[in-house]
Amino acid sequence: MRFVVTLLVGFGSVGSPLSGQASPPAVDSSTVVIPRWYVGLAADIGQPVGAFKQNVNNAAGLQAHVLLRIDRHGLAAIRLQGGWLNYGHESQRTCVGTTPGCRIAVDVTTANGILSFGVGPQFAFPVGPLRTYAYGLLGVSRIATVSGLGGGILPNIVAGDENFGDTGLAWSGGLGIHVPVHRSTTIDVGVAYQGHGRRNYLI
Repeated sequence: MRFVVTLLVGFGSVGSPLSGQASPPAVDSSTVVIPRWYVGLAADIGQPVGAFKQNVNNAAGLQAHVLLRIDRHGLAAIRLQGGWLNYGHESQRTCVGTTPGCRIAVDVTTANGILSFGVGPQFAFPVGPLRTYAYGLLGVSRIATVSGLGGGILPNIVAGDENFGDTGLAWSGGLGIHVPVHRSTTIDVGVAYQGHGRRNYLI
């Protein structure tokens, strides 16, 4: 199974310089400060490719990442990333217990998704006030079908169970651009490809 070309739209928030360092010179409010740590959150929209596309139309989820800057200008960094991508779910109304009549009715939701984690290098290149970037990640992913009480694309795991799962090596690469909206916040728009090798999965 191969997956995905994904579109990432989100935001990033950068941290403050470490205490004890000399105060940096004053900068314009449109200038993005590149700190040692950077945290981002994005909506993830996926389009399956290869054999996976024959059974799955699209996917959506959330992604979070942390960047650790290596050089003082933020041109090289280590990227740690995790996310959940849902490619199908259904909800059914059922009764709790076996007493006559349906005294307690609940929604049981079953969701198919991909949980992934990866780490790798990221390189950035400033273009005026913007910053383009590219990264490559290597990690693991688990393709799972889980059922639980409640609605939505991710069932309540407190009262849920995994019906099927397959874990293996995963890799991804992406390109994007940071658009500054504040000296400590940027809008992040990018595309990425995720590969998961040959896996078993439920549809």
